[in-house]
Amino acid sequence: MRASAAALALLLIPGLAWAQNGQSVIVIPPAPPQTLPAVPPVSSQTLPSVPPGQVAQPAQSNPQPAQPAQPAPPDVAPPLPNDWVPGQTATLGVLNEVDGSTSQISAAVGAQPVKVGDLLVSVQACANRPPNELPDTAVFLTVQSADAGATAPLFRGWMLRSAPGAAIVGDAAESFRVMGCS
Repeated sequence: MRASAAALALLLIPGLAWAQNGQSVIVIPPAPPQTLPAVPPVSSQTLPSVPPGQVAQPAQSNPQPAQPAQPAPPDVAPPLPNDWVPGQTATLGVLNEVDGSTSQISAAVGAQPVKVGDLLVSVQACANRPPNELPDTAVFLTVQSADAGATAPLFRGWMLRSAPGAAIVGDAAESFRVMGCS
């Protein structure tokens, strides 16, 4: 009982350390109180003398004529120039994920869909980045099942040559990659 009372007394005294039963206990003192910086008193010389009920007007040394307010610009990005060069035929690389075979297909823009395994691939647009910029190719295509009852496409959107893994075609056994546009 005396040992626990002594330990309690030592806990209440900040900044002490002791050892009991081979274990060291360090007591951390509380943080010092925070004091706010002193605010200088406001002198009556810095405040303008204004009779009660009136509002002080700022002094104008050189009055400017009133200008009409300009409307704020819209909060949208300016449109980027579309200087990509359109093509007529897209070349796609096809990986059959079941047996690991690879092949290439060419599909004309706006033509009949090309059958790849159990899928139909149709190309709506293809374009190349201009020659004075980093090379890239974009193809807008639709991939859907060749089954007669399937109406919803597995994939419909843009595929970029510079980002081959960005477009996943459902759970199909074939993967597609943009190879070029001519």
